[in-house]
Order: sequence, then structure tokens, then C-alpha cells
Amino acid sequence: MGAKMKDLQKSSKKQKSLGKRKKTYALLIYGGGGHGRSMIDAVRVLGKYEIVGIVDDGLAPGSEVMGVPVLGDVHILSELFSKGVHSAINAVGGIGDVERRIKVFESLQREGFDFPTIIHPSAIVEPSAQLSFGVQILPHAYVGTQAQIGFGVIVNNGAIVSHDCVIEDYASLAPGAMLAGEAKVGRAVQVGMGATINLRLTIGERAWIGNSAVVKRDVPAGTVVHAGTIWPLPG
Repeated sequence: MGAKMKDLQKSSKKQKSLGKRKKTYALLIYGGGGHGRSMIDAVRVLGKYEIVGIVDDGLAPGSEVMGVPVLGDVHILSELFSKGVHSAINAVGGIGDVERRIKVFESLQREGFDFPTIIHPSAIVEPSAQLSFGVQILPHAYVGTQAQIGFGVIVNNGAIVSHDCVIEDYASLAPGAMLAGEAKVGRAVQVGMGATINLRLTIGERAWIGNSAVVKRDVPAGTVVHAGTIWPLPG
């Protein structure tokens, strides 16, 4: 009887341990490049999702990225969705190729995938900030009070989004970018590493702010502010 009771106690403890395990959700990552590897790390740290594989239009099926199998290209999305994989991360980096990033979102949306917001545990997001779907907040980034972050936005390592900023869909802030309070960043804008956007300024749609640029006035849509310069240019 004593041995039997011990076995029952062990079984009970095992069941309790299993009951405490977090439920995980199947997830694919689209893009196996540098940003894709960053997202693999972020997802693993969260422990909420099971990465079933990577979809990439340039990597060979059967290869691996950080131990995650490459399943195929865009043509495999329908099959994956039918097998119960309904969540996806768009890990095609925005800097330099925002149009491709948007097209990947469109391909995933056509198949019905949803886009979880990923916030690295070391990032700080104030409770009053509003984040849309598909947002990616990477290590040591900060999103301030009542900031509004649109669909598919990337706030990269150490970037700062101050209070009341508005960042519209598909925009990307590179590592160390800094937005002062009430700045507005338009749709698909790219803000480079270490760039600074001053208080209450507006960056127009699809503008490009180069690395370490300092922006002191509004930037019209489609404008390129070159790296290391101060906007507006003299003269």
C-alpha cells in the first residue's frame, strides 16, 4: 500500500505540474533574415507561441534558421492555414524595403492570418498607450503615455516614442530612434538609427529619415532626409 500511495502521489504531482504549463499557440514567421532572427528570439522569450516554421521567398525549404525549419515560400501559406496555423509574424524588415513588407502583410491577410503584437519583456509600454495588431516592440524600447501605434509598426531596439506620439501603419523606427512628445509619423515612414524628431512635428507618409538625422521642422510626404543632416537644410 505504501508503494502504491507513493506512485499515486507522484502521478498527482505530475498532473499538477502539467496543469501549470502555459498554453502555446501555433505561429509562423514570414522572413528568415536579420529581423526574422530577432523575432525568433523575442517570441521564444515570451513563451506564449510555438514557432512551427519560417516562410521565406528566398531560403531553401528544409533548411533551418536558429533551429526553426524553413517550410517554403508564399505558396505554402494556404496549406499552413488549413492545418491550423492561424497566427503570423511579418519579419520582413521595414527599413529599405517597406513596399515588400506591406505586400507580405497583404499575402498573409488574404489567407486569413491574424497578427499578434509582440512586446519584448525588456521593453516598456505605458498602460495608456494604444497598440494595434502586428506591432513589434523590441528590447529596451519605450512607448510613452497615450501614444498611438498603428498596424504593423516596428519599434526597434532602444527606440523612444514619447507621450502622445502617433505612429501610423507600417512605419518603422530603427534602433535608437527618438521621437519627442506629440510627434506624428505617417504611414510607411522609415526613421533611421539614432535619428531625432523634435516636439510636435509631423513626418509625412513614406518619408525617409536617415541615420542620426535631426528633424526640427515638419517633413513633407515622400521626402528623404539624408543621414547625419539637420532638417530643414540651410538656404
